[in-house]
Amino acid sequence: MASYYTWSGAAGAGTGADWTNAYTTLTAALATKAAGDIFYVAHDHSESTAGIITLTSPGTHASPCFFYCVDRAGSVPPVSADLRTTGQIATTANNTINLGGAWVVDGLIFHCGITGSAGSPVLNIANVAERPILMRNCALRNGSTAGGAIVLGLVWVGSFIELRNTTMQWAGTANGLTISGTVHWLDTVSAITGATFPTTLISPTTTRGGSLLAQGVDLSALGTGKTIVGNGSATANSISIVFQDCKFNASVTKAATPTSAGGMFPEFIRCGSTGINYDYERYRYQGTQTIETTIVRTGGASDGVTPIAWKIITTANSRWALPFLCPPIAIWNTIDGSAVTVTVEGIWGGGAVPNNDDIWIEVEYLGDNASPQASFQKSTKADNLATGSALASSTETWGGSTTKFKMTATFTPQQPGFIYVHVRAAKASSTFYVDPKIAVS
Repeated sequence: MASYYTWSGAAGAGTGADWTNAYTTLTAALATKAAGDIFYVAHDHSESTAGIITLTSPGTHASPCFFYCVDRAGSVPPVSADLRTTGQIATTANNTINLGGAWVVDGLIFHCGITGSAGSPVLNIANVAERPILMRNCALRNGSTAGGAIVLGLVWVGSFIELRNTTMQWAGTANGLTISGTVHWLDTVSAITGATFPTTLISPTTTRGGSLLAQGVDLSALGTGKTIVGNGSATANSISIVFQDCKFNASVTKAATPTSAGGMFPEFIRCGSTGINYDYERYRYQGTQTIETTIVRTGGASDGVTPIAWKIITTANSRWALPFLCPPIAIWNTIDGSAVTVTVEGIWGGGAVPNNDDIWIEVEYLGDNASPQASFQKSTKADNLATGSALASSTETWGGSTTKFKMTATFTPQQPGFIYVHVRAAKASSTFYVDPKIAVS
């Protein structure tokens, strides 16, 4: 493991041995280096290239290379107190930046198209397969005024990207973020900087799939007329997107309805603009699920203060063979070897109670005493050729809508453990309210 210095203002021998003889570009610094090497980049480093920059770290999973933006006037070698966030690597005009290999980087700015461009320069993070890139206190910027993107996982095979306290910025409303590989973005205040914001933050791609988990990210800069997750096209690849405990603008659209069953899978857990901490939203091709606080069941689910229900609105795409699937409702079961009945209450405005092929529950339980393999019990019809039957009516009290019903399933668990109840809604273009509190008898 060796250490090297990089400063665009150095005038020495260019060996990287110290600040006087530092490399003047990170491109030069990376040449012929080894896994595990350390690169100190000056706080006033300003590297700008009128061409494509490709920075490939020689690091590996087992031995990544480390890149630190530090104060040149600080300790030698630098210590924690010397860390800074101002060193910049940039391209001008319509030129792309590619980052590949295994990086652990702290405090650097990567800015493609810094002089502005009507073209589509791209900031590609992870353009080498099977390498992690971990960024802390960094800034990712795209100066295109047209269609430039920040791409997390250009080569998505085995790539892992973690962004901690790392911001993003675009110069055009048509720009945005593309997700590939596995991305974790967390603990970032004022995550979207600058004066111009993408109309759609995240859009799917037809060539790559991936996943994003964003936790503790402040996206409140995106307001009226902005959408966090777009719907893409019917040919878009699958992208699982979860925002958890994030700050949003009250006027932003969280997600558009996906245009294919295998496209975008956005979910929002405890995300919003107020102190409400029970929000949960799911967007699928077959429908959406949000939290309801008015049409709720008396004595039903609550966060301890506010009664809640799940509001399910199906699209025209929902059907028995491809229904909208809610997240599981979990309850601990202590009964072993005896029959158990679970009940989930609901209400809708359809006039008569819905049929068991309009909406139903599927219970996952431990039905084998010799293994943890799940068993399943459904309250719906046997198959797609069978005819559905009316669900049982209910006498529970609700705060709105008209027709109350209940869904029940009876089964015999063979081990104590969690029971998971999945609500599935199939009737197209319908609205259901479900109480996510299981009754067990």
